[in-house]
Amino acid sequence: MRAWRFHQAGNIENLVLEEAPDPEPGPGEALVRIASAALNPADRYLVQGQYPRAGAPPFTPGRDGAGVVAKAPAGGRFREGDSVCVLGGLTGISRQGTLAEYTAVPEEWLAPIPDGWTLDEAAAGPLTHLTAWRALVVCGHLAAGETVLVTGASGGVGSAAVALASALGARVVALSRDAARRSALTDCGAALVVDAAAADLDKALKNALGAERPALVVENLGGPWLDLAARFAAPGGRIMVVGLLAGLAAEITVGLLIHKNLKIEGLSVSCFSPEEARTAWSEVVRLLNGTNRRPPIGCAVGFEDVQAGFARLAQGVFGKVVVRVSAP
Repeated sequence: MRAWRFHQAGNIENLVLEEAPDPEPGPGEALVRIASAALNPADRYLVQGQYPRAGAPPFTPGRDGAGVVAKAPAGGRFREGDSVCVLGGLTGISRQGTLAEYTAVPEEWLAPIPDGWTLDEAAAGPLTHLTAWRALVVCGHLAAGETVLVTGASGGVGSAAVALASALGARVVALSRDAARRSALTDCGAALVVDAAAADLDKALKNALGAERPALVVENLGGPWLDLAARFAAPGGRIMVVGLLAGLAAEITVGLLIHKNLKIEGLSVSCFSPEEARTAWSEVVRLLNGTNRRPPIGCAVGFEDVQAGFARLAQGVFGKVVVRVSAP
């Protein structure tokens, strides 16, 4: 089969398309013929050697994918020919990932393609939306009517958090630098969208929020944005730290934590058990279907054009970059 693999951690250019052995599924595993995969910043970090528990080279990244079961485990939930998507686990971390024509996945980490969804949408949805669900519901304990602030809202997890928080009855305030993406965030359900590049961002946020302060912040960026989250969170607020695109380190005003009684929690989608992931995914699908929304897709590239896909991801795109691996 063909697969994108790197033989040494380093620049993303180390990832090359080459022939690789066909995977042989073990007990409890399904062999999935990948039709669509989706790219994430985490895939780049893994190639660069910046991701914990990464598999040993030669290694195929890719955590998101959807396709058709080519071989099913005996007595399992799926049969050959079933359309499925990958919900997580160690696929694309320490197990060979989805940027390949075939990959072996423990069946417990697979879910059926939701009715009416395309393979592209099913590939684009799980990682970002399950991360957002963990931030909002599992760890953030979001209640209907609360105000939620989402930093880096036009990214994959950010836009997923906007859509899900809105569907759960929250008032969503989103931050984004790009005018076109701010418009798209309104379509996703944001009540207010603030220009993150405003000359006086604190003033712009204060004017947008009025007297209300966010009970929950979904913080996707790190760096200086963590202190901004602490400044604007309501007393007793919860700050869920999801990403680090703006920096690995952050300074924060400790007095804010003490006097506002703030809770700051880091979280990872990898903390889901298979059963928890399947339950959360079913809720995500129910909410998206109920609001007539789907995981946004920014662009699609062919299987030979994965490097172009990573370049597009680095430039910034609203929605996921999908890789068309093979015909359904």
